[in-house]
Amino acid sequence: MTDNKVNITDNLESLKEGEIVTDEKTGKKYRVKKNIMPHYSAGGPHGLGDPDDRTLRKIEADVIIPNRMNTRIERVECNESYLGLVSCFRTDGAVSGLNTCKPALELFNRCKYEKFHDPAFRTKITDEYIAERSAARASGMTSQQRKLEEFREWKKSNEGK
Repeated sequence: MTDNKVNITDNLESLKEGEIVTDEKTGKKYRVKKNIMPHYSAGGPHGLGDPDDRTLRKIEADVIIPNRMNTRIERVECNESYLGLVSCFRTDGAVSGLNTCKPALELFNRCKYEKFHDPAFRTKITDEYIAERSAARASGMTSQQRKLEEFREWKKSNEGK
């Protein structure tokens, strides 16, 4: 037999911040904490979100992931064609280079188009971002802050040498 009775803790919209609520099923008391962020974005060990959450917010999917893809394409995936385009613009100038560097620009744009429309590449970048975000949520520090702390620890351990 299932209990179809609605529990007071199932809907907290009518309650105010700081009120004490007793769970009717377990008898445990809770303080109401309200947040504009969803629970998976505000929970976790440091209040930065659940480290195991793999969902993406709209800004992450539409802005952050494409920016990371673009950076990776320029620095790693299509670096040779990108550097060819940059050197062409440096030798011919930015204004006249628009006409003379069209073959290098087409080569770079073709490579970039192929990578941007490759679902495996997007999945790879997304997985890397989610892993980095998860580590930041678990430790409470970004990757740059963690690297700085590692450097400080290394410096302390090597000061007396």
